[in-house]
Amino acid sequence: MSVLRDIKNSKITQAEDDPGTGNHKIVSKSFTDVDNFKAFFEYKNKEIIQLTPGSLQGEFLSIQVGDIFFVYNQVNQGFQFSGDGGKEYISFAILWSENEKEYYSFRHPVEPQRTVFGFNNTEAHEIFPQGGALTHIIIPVQTFDAYADQLQRHDLDDNFRSKNHVNLLPTGMKEIKDYLKQLVWLAVHKPTWLEKPYIEKLVTDDFVPLLISQIPIKFNSKSFLKPSRRSKLIAQAEKKMLANLEKPLTLKQLAENLGSSSCALSFGFKDLFGVSPMRYLKVRRLNAVRQHLKASELENCTIAILASEFGFYSPSHFTRDYKTMFGELPSETLRKTAKAHGERS
Repeated sequence: MSVLRDIKNSKITQAEDDPGTGNHKIVSKSFTDVDNFKAFFEYKNKEIIQLTPGSLQGEFLSIQVGDIFFVYNQVNQGFQFSGDGGKEYISFAILWSENEKEYYSFRHPVEPQRTVFGFNNTEAHEIFPQGGALTHIIIPVQTFDAYADQLQRHDLDDNFRSKNHVNLLPTGMKEIKDYLKQLVWLAVHKPTWLEKPYIEKLVTDDFVPLLISQIPIKFNSKSFLKPSRRSKLIAQAEKKMLANLEKPLTLKQLAENLGSSSCALSFGFKDLFGVSPMRYLKVRRLNAVRQHLKASELENCTIAILASEFGFYSPSHFTRDYKTMFGELPSETLRKTAKAHGERS
């Protein structure tokens, strides 16, 4: 059994991992590992980095109604996600949190009460420093375009989609979230009802026009989001860090390489990721070690040697930091990997 949050009334509802509801188009899962979380995202070259320390706990609920997917994700740890999308679908993401200052898409701050984002369907880059609850509405491009044409919304073209995020009309987000709450309630309590062909058409005919109608016809400076002040600098710093995961790198060196100051980098990283630059570098290195452990064979991997390759020269300090970050010892990760490989073979 997995525990799903019933968004309609914020209570906890029991739902089966193997739904057993009679509706194979509704899937719910619990996950405790980033790789399990990653499997739910239909992107190529996808990468998820855990940003905050502690055991990962997350929930996933996918509801397919006709050819539209409503995908709910909830995770208790901060994470960073990136990947390459496809052109067949367009995805609109919505946050459920009340916090308006801790979420970013392509380094633009997202306002949960106003912003839909993620519809640049060629790629994704999202940062959720404290975790949270997120819904993706995934619509075939042909379906979306057909309804946009019916509503004479020819402005919702490739140029609009390239902007990746837009602020809705004042009451728009509430109407959309109220609709999604009803849909979740039906999926949990009356799942077979959503399989009826006329209901599938009804949901499509209701929801897609509702979404389109809440996107402003006339855009102004408040319709689109401004990037965080130091977004370009932080992108350059992140690229430099990733190129030096296995090499020593200090904050002073990083600032000098970028022609910036330590203060500017510190403020930028704190604003975007919720941590200092050196803490972020450490988090990326810990995540890199974890990925290597998961790709290693038990008998051919020496944890201390692997850790030292990423700058962790004290085995005791590394073990402590690793367990704090992921909720398990590096040796446990390695054993779980070996067990998983044994079960597959």
